[in-house]
Amino acid sequence: MSTEITSNLNYHDTLKQYYELNNHQPNFVKSFNKQPFVDSLLLIINAAEEHGLDRERYHYSLIKNEFFIATSGDSISNERYKHLFNTELLVTDAILKYAYHMRYGIINPKEIYITGYTLPVADSASRDLFEPLRQENVIQYLKDIQPKNKRYKQLQEALKHFQTYLGLDWKEIPVPVKKIEPGKTDSSIVQIAGRLITLGFLDTTDVKIDDYTFYDSIIVEGVKAFQRTNGLIDDGVIGKGTADRLNTKPEEYVNKIKVNLERFRWIDYSDTSRYILVNIPDFKLYAIENGEKKFEIKVCTGRKRYANYENQYKYYMKTKNWRHKPDDWETPKLYGEISYLVLNPTWTVPISIMREEIAYKVRNDSNYLVNSNFKVLKNGVQIDPLEVKPSDLNAGSIPYTIIQNPGAGNALGKIKFMFNNPFGVYLHDTPTRPPFSQANRAVSHGCVRVEKPLLLSEYILSGNSKWTIDFLKIEIGYRVDNKTAVEEFRQKRNELRRGLSYGPTTEVKLDKKIPLFIDYYTTWVDANGVVNFREDVYNKDKRILEVISSH
Repeated sequence: MSTEITSNLNYHDTLKQYYELNNHQPNFVKSFNKQPFVDSLLLIINAAEEHGLDRERYHYSLIKNEFFIATSGDSISNERYKHLFNTELLVTDAILKYAYHMRYGIINPKEIYITGYTLPVADSASRDLFEPLRQENVIQYLKDIQPKNKRYKQLQEALKHFQTYLGLDWKEIPVPVKKIEPGKTDSSIVQIAGRLITLGFLDTTDVKIDDYTFYDSIIVEGVKAFQRTNGLIDDGVIGKGTADRLNTKPEEYVNKIKVNLERFRWIDYSDTSRYILVNIPDFKLYAIENGEKKFEIKVCTGRKRYANYENQYKYYMKTKNWRHKPDDWETPKLYGEISYLVLNPTWTVPISIMREEIAYKVRNDSNYLVNSNFKVLKNGVQIDPLEVKPSDLNAGSIPYTIIQNPGAGNALGKIKFMFNNPFGVYLHDTPTRPPFSQANRAVSHGCVRVEKPLLLSEYILSGNSKWTIDFLKIEIGYRVDNKTAVEEFRQKRNELRRGLSYGPTTEVKLDKKIPLFIDYYTTWVDANGVVNFREDVYNKDKRILEVISSH
């Protein structure tokens, strides 16, 4: 066996053991007349490109060449048997590798995300590695294990479509000095309209772009559609953000689709009939039932890490000095089950926020804690907030517990949606509304702020045996015009709050928990068949692309 063959075997040691246990007998390429089998396998391997994977990862050319040499010529020789043996090894290694990648993905996300990932991926460590080799019809087996859920198949079609753009002359569109607003004239409109036509956002029967400089309503609608599918504010105004997205190269589109096909191989929601999905780069929450979207809500997620986070974190791990620990506000990728709501919640300020924000605010305004409705405990005893020393908030061991009372201005708003998770994050209402009008809403300390908490509450409470959305509204101080509901709540309130009330704060337990997935996708196909792209807000795509692009 040549060094070239040996170096290409992913499962070299495993195969050595496997063939020793099988008395070194071939399993797939037992003779020179196995052309049909080899051809069928090569067809499957060749189609790896449809999954965004390089066919050479599975020895496509090596298998083809080795078997060709083995079956060439009339006389049987040791040299031909050597190439037949090489073919057997390459085929077996390719089957094991391909089967693994289709079932689990190339990457184990829990290995590349040491922290911040608790989504339920299949346990590849406990897999039966040799299962593919024991199949009566391994070709059919390799076909059957390929991902077949709708979102994956749609993204495969998107990959084919965007690959047709590769090689096109993709000229750079100038970033406008001043924003181009509807009704204005600009020389770059010709290029912009051309790009929109290429990408399918303008119909050539609707617009002619020869020497076209006027930004009319037809092109405006095309720009708005493009902005929506890229997660931008769809105001039709062409500024730097829109121009930058219009300049996205075909290779970038294709690579982004490949990265997300890999993510879709990690986890499949198809066996979950009703769940909540938060997609971090999309800054949206979706209620899903039987694969269909019921509604969507804007959310704010955690801030992006600083550029030098990785190096700073390594330094912190060496020193173990809290002053060296870098802030990490990124919202983790996780699975949980929403089990109860908290109405009129209090907010206990985390140590990290005391150091980063509260200390600064108290230093600049000694009345900040009082005016913002905080109470302060020192060694378990409530003290006057005016006694808090800013220097103590920057100490290694902070002696205070700072709690914001329920009411106007509470950082968690009126409703908190609770689910078990190791990160201490949750979904919640917020009094801070301006960020919801932004395209990039990575502004929180890691929790997920929900723009329309009442809509989400109503969905979660549908069918609840005790609490209704009207009861919830009354409890948090909203007006309810249904007098019957008001009277019914007045009679039931004490019982509803029994054992679940802490002053003005109330817990609402759900009859049935609702699965919640907080995930990370930068491209997908929506219900209208439109391919959506989002900014890689946490810079997660690059590392995945590097791994799946290598052999």
